[in-house]
Amino acid sequence: MKWSSITFRKRMLIIMTLSGLIELLILVAAGFLYLKHNQEEEMGLKALGVASFLAQSPQVVTMIEENSAEEFQHRYRTLTKQIGAAFIVIGDKQGIRIVHPVDARIGKPMKGGDNQKALLEGRSYVSFAVGSLGYSVRGKSAVVNDQGEIIGVVSVGYLVDRLQDRIEPFLIYLLGMTFMVLGANALISGFAARRFQKAILGFEPEEIARLYVELDVTLETLKEGILSIDDQGILRSINKSACQILGLSKQESLHRPINEVLPDSDLSTLLWTPRTDQDINLYLGGQRLIANRSPIIVDGKVVGAVSSFRLRDELNELNEQLAKTQEYAELLRSQTHEHRNKLNAIGGMVQMGELDAVQQLIGQETDHYQTLIHFLRETVKEPLVAGMLLGKTERARELGLSLVVEEGSRLNPLPNRINAQDLVTILGNLIDNAFDATRKAINEDPTFTPDRIKIEVSVSDFGNEIILEVNDLGCGLPIELTTESLVERGVSTNNCETRGVGLFLVNQLAQRYRGELEMTNNKVFGARMTVYLPKEEQI
Repeated sequence: MKWSSITFRKRMLIIMTLSGLIELLILVAAGFLYLKHNQEEEMGLKALGVASFLAQSPQVVTMIEENSAEEFQHRYRTLTKQIGAAFIVIGDKQGIRIVHPVDARIGKPMKGGDNQKALLEGRSYVSFAVGSLGYSVRGKSAVVNDQGEIIGVVSVGYLVDRLQDRIEPFLIYLLGMTFMVLGANALISGFAARRFQKAILGFEPEEIARLYVELDVTLETLKEGILSIDDQGILRSINKSACQILGLSKQESLHRPINEVLPDSDLSTLLWTPRTDQDINLYLGGQRLIANRSPIIVDGKVVGAVSSFRLRDELNELNEQLAKTQEYAELLRSQTHEHRNKLNAIGGMVQMGELDAVQQLIGQETDHYQTLIHFLRETVKEPLVAGMLLGKTERARELGLSLVVEEGSRLNPLPNRINAQDLVTILGNLIDNAFDATRKAINEDPTFTPDRIKIEVSVSDFGNEIILEVNDLGCGLPIELTTESLVERGVSTNNCETRGVGLFLVNQLAQRYRGELEMTNNKVFGARMTVYLPKEEQI
């Protein structure tokens, strides 16, 4: 069976069980060796103490000198049992046994080869050697007479095998505890594996690795720029296209706060005010972008945010063409509606024979359009803005309102840093807001008079700024909302979920050009909206 075919939970169980077993076995072996060494050392010191005591006994000295050990054999064998030793052996200067637990071995040389330090140097010590009774730990001590001469050696020993027998019960206890710990370890590892796998959405490690590679390759091949941040606002991922669009280095940008990498970015605001933004205009890294943004939510908690974006320049031509087409279509629709009414009136007057009135009405309509088109052509040199104003004029007439472009207006060709589409967005939203405010006043204000249907638009580029101004005589700015709150996304005085974007876009564009949006109520009726856009880049 391949390792990859085993589930993550079973792998965790196997790994933690084996690692725990190895660790516990090492601990058991270390404990056993420590106990064995400790027991051997303890028995060695005990044997040495008994041997030293006997070696200093006058009785042992006399027994060796007179070679009269036969009557003491039983006494030393009894002593051997009392101290739990394997043997007490006493030998003369030549190492010949005088006292021994086995009668047949008395008178024979002592075995083990560890008597030299005692017989030649007169020392007392602990040694390990194999004697006639087996491998043992021994306490050796030289026997010295009154003249200071070495006359023999006393050896007290404990068999190592018996020491191990004393340790084995404890070893069995350790092994029993080992299996109990392994059982507990298996339960804990199973629980930890379930929690961990739940955290990774039930995926196996190989699946996560494959998904990561697939995601990385997918992100790198996308033409759109994509970046994401965590719940602390730290940049966690960015693809190649994003680096190229924003002029960033992937290695230098990752794992840094997004506000340091892109000071103009407000992506981190999605962490505490979760919302989804679609096709919004942004200005980042010196680039004009169209972006989609969304918070990352796991188990009801915001854990990050992701943004995809593309260069707006790539869509400029299409946007401009579409905007012109929309304005043209809006103009045609308004004109068609208006002309249908006029044609009905003309048809009625022809049937009534009022030909002079028909001629006068046709002349008025022709003069109106010719005058308006000539005025816009002479004062507004940006065709996109002029077309928008023409379309909004006709839209105002359709709504029963009057849109007037002030005579002193002037707009020469725009500098390279200002995009005509942005001016259309600013003016269009301000005019639409003026339409709404005026119609609201018509419906709700009992003091409304016909002279308040006029909406004035002023466009000028005198001096160092382009000034766009829209003045209406409608219901004015709401007193319950502050100027700052009016430019927030989603804030609107209209009860409609699709509103609350116009002033937000206007303010965003004004800030992008380092300009300013000014909103004030008129003294009597309505409000005045003014946008100031510097012609030159502000340093």
